[in-house]
Amino acid sequence: MNKRLIVAIFVGSLGGFIFGYDLGALSAVTQSLRAQFGLSPWVFGLTISSSIWGTVVGSILAGHLADKVGRRNLIAGCSVLYALAAICITLPVSSEWVLVLAMRVLGGIAVGGLTVGCPLYLAEIAPIAIRGRVVSVFQVQVGAGVIAAFSVGAVSIHLAASSAAWKWSLGLGAVPATALLSLLRFLPQERSNRADRDSNKGPLTIPQESVQGRLFRRRNLRPILLATSIAVFNQLSGVNILLLYMLEIFASAGIDFSTGHTYTVLISCLSLATTLLGMAFVDRLGRKPLLFLGSAGMALCLLTLAVAIPHHSAPLLYLSILVAYNAFFAFSQGTVVWVYLSELFPPGIRGLGQGYGTSVHWIANAILISVFPSVQHASSVRIFYIFALMMLLQIVVIWLWYPETRGTDLGVFAVTAGAEEGRLH
Repeated sequence: MNKRLIVAIFVGSLGGFIFGYDLGALSAVTQSLRAQFGLSPWVFGLTISSSIWGTVVGSILAGHLADKVGRRNLIAGCSVLYALAAICITLPVSSEWVLVLAMRVLGGIAVGGLTVGCPLYLAEIAPIAIRGRVVSVFQVQVGAGVIAAFSVGAVSIHLAASSAAWKWSLGLGAVPATALLSLLRFLPQERSNRADRDSNKGPLTIPQESVQGRLFRRRNLRPILLATSIAVFNQLSGVNILLLYMLEIFASAGIDFSTGHTYTVLISCLSLATTLLGMAFVDRLGRKPLLFLGSAGMALCLLTLAVAIPHHSAPLLYLSILVAYNAFFAFSQGTVVWVYLSELFPPGIRGLGQGYGTSVHWIANAILISVFPSVQHASSVRIFYIFALMMLLQIVVIWLWYPETRGTDLGVFAVTAGAEEGRLH
């Protein structure tokens, strides 16, 4: 890779850092928000999931905008929106719960747009031979953002009053958003009316489609179903439940607040290291082998967690389970999901397709995040058994249905109705 491509990959993936920071910051402040506003389980779930519902709206809008305004302009607009929402969180008036809710929704809209625009941009500038690794940089940035947010959260509980620590954790998300906006000048601008090209050399200019096709057509049924499946299973792994409510889970296991923060930083660092390992193999082994291994490992970890919680096992056991779980996720789903979604749809509907897959991802996420506090209040372990069962089901689905996209052109699985190309690989 030449220097120009490396810079484009770094800048184009920074939206992942914002995404990761937002998730990590939200996880770090869950208990502070509950105490600050005296939230019931239902309202607490709504508060935590408000930004996730925003990402649903953002990903749907971004799907329509990505092919019209271009990837770079989409990323710029989302960066501005996120920075403004984060700054407003730090203002004195943000002590009002309704304002916090509104700013979290706006921040979520921005994150939803970034999760559409950034992987799409990376997939289109990448040479085929290393496309998996290039798009996986987005997930690496997500991991780095989570570490940064957990670190800020751990420091803020010692340096700031409890009533202000959550504001700083969420508000400092404006820093990476502003940095991304200032670095966008290093990204090449799209050229209009250009045929799509996906060669081994990999273009550094991206096609800005002059004509946007219709997504929901029979010829696109296969990539739509594949995008739906990979997005839903990604959330049914329970990863964002275990991330956003990690401190809550530690607290239910008798682990104190400060130690819990330390554990979150450790777990996120190890997850990032495993993501880097997954990057090294996604183009060598392919997407399916990584998904097989990860699903099996996560199922085992989830079952172990469900058995351990009622017995109030030693804190070190919970830490070990969550480290292993996050390692399996980072090596498989974390590395593959954004790569897979970015590879399924052809020119003309690629933005719409990415927006659709991402919105399904966020809808599933928002529903789970919303209901988890109430479900946990009724039973602390039932949902982990369900997640484990879903991972075992995913192994079957991958085996029977998923194609291997390693080394293929973008959008090769969108086929005409009745064509032989529609056969499963």
